[in-house]
Amino acid sequence: MISLYLSNSILYPDDLAMLQRVFGEVCADGCHATNSAEAELIAGTLFNLFQNGTADEAMLLAELRLRQQDYFLKTG
Repeated sequence: MISLYLSNSILYPDDLAMLQRVFGEVCADGCHATNSAEAELIAGTLFNLFQNGTADEAMLLAELRLRQQDYFLKTG
């Protein structure tokens, strides 16, 4: 799923590997299949955060986990 967001972008191999790790961890945290609608939202959010300057792996994980937690609290 994340490959849809990365196909038109130029990334260093280390950045790509880091984004894939973060994506995989967040999907696993929420028990989301990597080809699910939820994973698509995660991938889009992850890529937007990265494009807007959040390039630290720990910060990306924390932000996505916080957003996922907020989503679950709002939707039950």
